[in-house]
Amino acid sequence: MKLKTILHPLVVSIREFKDKSKQRVYCNSEFSQRIEKLKNINQGKRCFIIGNGPSLKIEDLNALVDEDCFACNRIYGLYDKTKWRPKYYCSQDEKVLVQITDDLPFAVQNCEHAFFSYNFRDIYYDKIKEYGNVNLYYKPYVSVYSEDGTYPEGLMPFSKDISKGVYDRLSIAYAMIQIAAYMGYKEIYLIGVDHNYPMKNGVVDASQSYADGIKPIDMSTQFPPELLLCEVSFREAKRFCEKNGISIYNATRGGKLEVFNRISLDEVIGDGSN
Repeated sequence: MKLKTILHPLVVSIREFKDKSKQRVYCNSEFSQRIEKLKNINQGKRCFIIGNGPSLKIEDLNALVDEDCFACNRIYGLYDKTKWRPKYYCSQDEKVLVQITDDLPFAVQNCEHAFFSYNFRDIYYDKIKEYGNVNLYYKPYVSVYSEDGTYPEGLMPFSKDISKGVYDRLSIAYAMIQIAAYMGYKEIYLIGVDHNYPMKNGVVDASQSYADGIKPIDMSTQFPPELLLCEVSFREAKRFCEKNGISIYNATRGGKLEVFNRISLDEVIGDGSN
């Protein structure tokens, strides 16, 4: 048995203890109180969660101009090509935030609400604290160490109350689904969530991983993609949402995410409902 495996329970206990203390501070903060006000503000509506995958096309965004959309990270690289803007903008990964900090004021000004990880606020908050539409959520610690590369179902919780925390697990789409559910959306459609990262020399080939027009994140600074872990998390989202009367559909053109039922974006937009 590896030494890391032997010591892991102790390490987890220490990290969980420290994390709970930090989380209590957050839950008593203005940031948590601000998010509480967003509970069920979009009860019964539908929304679209936009990924940055290569399947995403400008014509897709043009078709969503009048829809409630969540988008993330460097999606603003497409703003000069479309009148579409997301209602909600999100970014949470520490290494991504370091790369896009200078762009965040522009991103925040082009959405109704922006969501960021409270845990890494020291990186970016001074740049955007003057804006009244900024929301910071806490990312609770969850150990995902696996000696054999497998992950049990239910490993990653789905947040029932994002004013206390939003769970991460290497997928901003997973966080956006939790936020959407908290806001009361009953139909959630994924677009541009390709769930596919071609590798080159042991690193994600960014040239094949982003929609045309979106500047790639420097993937050499990132952890290798844990697609199996992401799928465990997405299945947890599916279970939670089905139990609570929320439907999630994958309207991505292609890609490799098969957790959610597939649907054509043209069919969704063409039905004229909101």
